[in-house]
Amino acid sequence: MLILPLVIVGIILGVALIAGAVAAVCRLLTKSNALSLTLGTLSMPVLIGASFVDWIMTMEADDTAPGNVIIGSLVALVVVTPIALLASRLTIRFLSKRASRNGS
Repeated sequence: MLILPLVIVGIILGVALIAGAVAAVCRLLTKSNALSLTLGTLSMPVLIGASFVDWIMTMEADDTAPGNVIIGSLVALVVVTPIALLASRLTIRFLSKRASRNGS
């Protein structure tokens, strides 16, 4: 009974960690808030899309039905994208405040 909420929280934390890390590294390298927000937000959806394309390219006759995989990928995109956007935005806001405090 406790396993499902823990799995959901783990997925949310994993997505937020990856998106925040990508946004932070991009912010530190380029000093561009817009670019780091975009790359941080789109990092996980691109990975999900690449996974779907890889499944299509290597699909065999006894694999899961294509409709199930398409719906699963779309649901994952709908769930992951807002979490990645929020994590990227919070990371950039934190780094911008820290940079302005250190610069003054």
